[in-house]
Amino acid sequence: MLKITGSLSLLFLLFFSSCRKENTQVVSVVKKNYTVHEQKTLGLQLDQAYEQELDILPKTSYVDAYSYVTTLYDMIVRTPSVELRDSLDWSVRLIDDKTKAQIFVSPSGVIYISTGLLSGLTAENQLVALMAHEVYYLESGAAFDLIRSRNDKLEVGKAVLGEPSEKIDQMANTLQFTSYGAEDIRRADAFQVDLLCPFKYNSTGLIDAYFNEDIAPSLDKTMPWSDERAANIALISQGCGEDDSLFVERYLEFKMETLP
Repeated sequence: MLKITGSLSLLFLLFFSSCRKENTQVVSVVKKNYTVHEQKTLGLQLDQAYEQELDILPKTSYVDAYSYVTTLYDMIVRTPSVELRDSLDWSVRLIDDKTKAQIFVSPSGVIYISTGLLSGLTAENQLVALMAHEVYYLESGAAFDLIRSRNDKLEVGKAVLGEPSEKIDQMANTLQFTSYGAEDIRRADAFQVDLLCPFKYNSTGLIDAYFNEDIAPSLDKTMPWSDERAANIALISQGCGEDDSLFVERYLEFKMETLP
């Protein structure tokens, strides 16, 4: 009888021990604040989804196009005002789609820009202003917050741990097609002016971009335009940049010689 009892006790001990081990496995996390590393982990999963969904131009076939856009992106990211400049994988992906004027950023640091946008813009200062705008959404955490606010928090929790999520495509669509809040957009407007001013760029590039009828409707979907935005940008841009710092000819050369 004692042997049976001892065996049963051992079995119970093994059973409960195995249960405890299984329960310690974390498959999701939901918390108020996420680290930059956790946000980047989510971004890497989003990048995999974009690679499968979007027609990304191969870097080996469009070396000059990537070199031009990457140089501008690096110029923005490497400024002292970007605190995450050494924390993310800042890089460029060009989307082969002339039907959309699209620009958005992943929490990994990758910026996605469509050929439709690049073809529609008319000067370099416009592209730089839009890119700086997107950098703000990473620097401030707004891009990650947008994903978290519009998606299942448990699924987001999986993704920040690198766990597969069935909702990753939905999260990817959030960044592509959902508008940021008015306050985030206003702060991004100010951020891009402050960031670009030392480079002597004409900092009203956003205004010019939104007055372009070919691309404004697409931009307006994720960063709605208004007369108030235009007035605010014009106000805070006073004394910043020079009248001839649009780099129109250099941008035209980029469009004519390197874009598909």
